[in-house]
Amino acid sequence: MKAKLNWSRVAILLWLIPMAVIAISIIVHPLNRSMTPIYHDAVVNWDAHRPIYTGTHGFNYLPVFVPFFSIFTRLPLVVCEIAWRLIALIGLYFGLLRCTKSLTTINCPRAFTIITLLTLPMSLSAFRNGQSSAQLAASLVLAACCLKDQHWSWATLWLCLALVCKPLAIPAIGLAVMMFPRIWWRMILGALFVFAAPYLLAPASYANGLYVSFVGNIIDCFDPGSRTFADLNGVLMVLDLKLTGMTSLTVRIAAGGAMAIGCLLARNYGSDMWRTMLWLGLSAGYIMLFTPMNEANSYVILAPSLGLWAWWHFENGSPWTAKFIGLMCGLMVFLPDIVALVLGQLYGNEFAKFLYPLITLIFLGILLQQLNSKSTEIAL
Repeated sequence: MKAKLNWSRVAILLWLIPMAVIAISIIVHPLNRSMTPIYHDAVVNWDAHRPIYTGTHGFNYLPVFVPFFSIFTRLPLVVCEIAWRLIALIGLYFGLLRCTKSLTTINCPRAFTIITLLTLPMSLSAFRNGQSSAQLAASLVLAACCLKDQHWSWATLWLCLALVCKPLAIPAIGLAVMMFPRIWWRMILGALFVFAAPYLLAPASYANGLYVSFVGNIIDCFDPGSRTFADLNGVLMVLDLKLTGMTSLTVRIAAGGAMAIGCLLARNYGSDMWRTMLWLGLSAGYIMLFTPMNEANSYVILAPSLGLWAWWHFENGSPWTAKFIGLMCGLMVFLPDIVALVLGQLYGNEFAKFLYPLITLIFLGILLQQLNSKSTEIAL
């Protein structure tokens, strides 16, 4: 008699094995291939009331990120590095598990395993490098769970934590207010606390200087010069085109406005889970395509949406769309590495800058088709 596959154990192993490998690599080389030295330096400068912004290659976060990360720096270095990554991994694990339980009522372990297989491979480099994009991704997925269950205060808390982790959370917060208007006043209070926190933890004059530097730093990030990132310009570069200056700003605003209108229209469409997934997908798509200086590792933010939407289509009678989204996930994981093996690492990196945003555009097309189908159903 053939043994029945234990999906729950498979799913747990899929999460435990990568974390164990990452932990071992950190024990051997704590700061190798890591973004965290930038965070550690910012904490040292914060404690000494020195500037923490040194240009677009350095610290590019809100000032409140520094005291948040300093909680981890009080630990021994190796423990700090592992704990920083572990909280993101645990957050994403429980967020995806809760979302999976809302998507399916039968064989949830199998669904979670497949969603994990579609999500985790794209996320591992961000976890390994200790990038705060992983914490941002986990916070957004946890916020999605709370939005679906109408736990507005908890949703606000996770969205505020996402903002602490990265200013890139701002578009997601704006779209959440459009889709779920009952959080608007909570979100205002939460955002005010996030922005006011540095004044509670440092002298006012120092906090003022940090915010002035932060604004200048973010403006510089929106104009990275000749550098190309894995955003919309990554697709345009094959046509020898690039959005810069006012044109770039206009496109970003127009795209954000269009998505906000989409969220506004979708307020009363579909199930709570469908609307939540639409918000998560549109937010991740906007962040990937229209916010500055995204790298291939940043696509940990998009990966959960791809996994969840693939399973949603499978559950709702669209297996070919589910397989197509699964194929997109596979291409994002393997194709840049294949190009790197054949042509060299530089070509692999440049190809990823083109492939990732291209697939994001296709995914947004799938979401827009979903939105159009729901609006047609309502009209009929």
